[in-house]
Amino acid sequence: MLYKSTRGESPIVPFSDVLLGGLAPDGGLYMPESFPKFSIDEINSWSNLEFHELASKILFPFVEGEIEKDVFNRLVKESYEVFDIDEVVALKKLDENRWVLELFHGPTLAFKDLAMQLLGSLLNHFAKERGEKIVVLGATSGDTGAAAISACSRHQNVEVYILYPHGKVTEFQRKQMTTTQSDNVFPLAIESDFDGCQDIVKQMFLDNDLRNQKVKFIAANSINWTRCMTQSVYFFWTYLKLAQSGEELSFSIPSGNFGHAYAGWTAKEMGLPIKSLLIATNKNDVLHKAFSNNNYEKSKVTQTLAPSMDISVASNFERLLYNLFDNDSSRLAEKMRSFPENSILIPENKQKLVAEFFKSHKCDDEEILQQIRDTYNEIGYMLDPHTATGVRASNKISSKEHPVVVMGTAHPIKFSDAIERAVPDYISEIPERIEGDLKQKENIKILPEDYSQIKDFIFFLFAFIPFTQYFAKFFVLSANKSIDCKTL
Repeated sequence: MLYKSTRGESPIVPFSDVLLGGLAPDGGLYMPESFPKFSIDEINSWSNLEFHELASKILFPFVEGEIEKDVFNRLVKESYEVFDIDEVVALKKLDENRWVLELFHGPTLAFKDLAMQLLGSLLNHFAKERGEKIVVLGATSGDTGAAAISACSRHQNVEVYILYPHGKVTEFQRKQMTTTQSDNVFPLAIESDFDGCQDIVKQMFLDNDLRNQKVKFIAANSINWTRCMTQSVYFFWTYLKLAQSGEELSFSIPSGNFGHAYAGWTAKEMGLPIKSLLIATNKNDVLHKAFSNNNYEKSKVTQTLAPSMDISVASNFERLLYNLFDNDSSRLAEKMRSFPENSILIPENKQKLVAEFFKSHKCDDEEILQQIRDTYNEIGYMLDPHTATGVRASNKISSKEHPVVVMGTAHPIKFSDAIERAVPDYISEIPERIEGDLKQKENIKILPEDYSQIKDFIFFLFAFIPFTQYFAKFFVLSANKSIDCKTL
């Protein structure tokens, strides 16, 4: 399988370059030249496969030619052995025709573990194969950073630098990133919001100084194609568990950066019978506006009870636009050059398709709290605030005539403040297997939203750590206030 940029000005590359590149040199996102196609009969034949076996079946066409099949199968199997339950994911019935798909049984209690664990294994494999040093760069609103740290901390051929917005993630999410004792992990608190962190990461990937280093800098965010393709697997798993042969399902997806939703679109393109995707947002409704007004434009970020969805630009929406522009990269590149100053209109000839397949709904904080409260009172099931937006959307805009599956994106313990506001007498219990980890000393480094300072700081760590790795990390990161690395 070969890959090309959505903007068409970068060379066509194999999967390993996509995995190790993240963002294409022209600023676009990598896309497969075509999607593998599976018939309904072929999909139905997978009904008795274990999750890792199903993942191998669906994903191997994307990596074929770059890694031996038996090696790939082994890496997939090892990646999912760290999950709490044998089935990896689980279905919880809400009512007669609605379910929550629990995607939070991984090491960091969030759906991003499903893609990130495999991504970490693949990075380690190619690092050893190529003899290269790999550095993961990522921006996070909470869950992506923790998942990347968990996935890569056990692989010594990989270093991880995660930027997160200072004061805008939950205490639980922060501790998951800052209490690791691994020497190859560096969480950095940036005095900005998620979009500011993401912009800095994108700038780093386009920085020639970084590109000229004898090290591979890669993206951990969902802009890395590996994330999208891997997340498509559990759409297939759900169909095989719930649907009659050929029956269409709808999925309600709490969406921020659109990676999760684009994974659903990918599954549909591969042959899975999906009726519709319900895109649920919080008050940061850039995606709701895109689908309800056929107009994609940047908006101002508001901090909410569902922080992982607090975004102004949904990076993976570019992938959908690429498809909607008939994979015409030159046409899309022209539009992206003037974005976000100018909005992007969904092509008129695709508006009917978009309207039929994508539905959208937005919730404010009070609606989120009410949905958490209602679901708990009705069936005794606790939702995290992001999943609550998905349940709310399924209540408001879905038909009761066919199955609707809400993506359960995180364990509610990660957002205990919101849970306590919604149900004051509910006691949030930290899962025993991670409780001890969160009591470790936090290593917090705060930096201003200044590209030069952040770049210099990462260069400092990168240059210093090979000589005295653990000491350097402890010395630089243990302070709870910003330090000018040039003075150290």
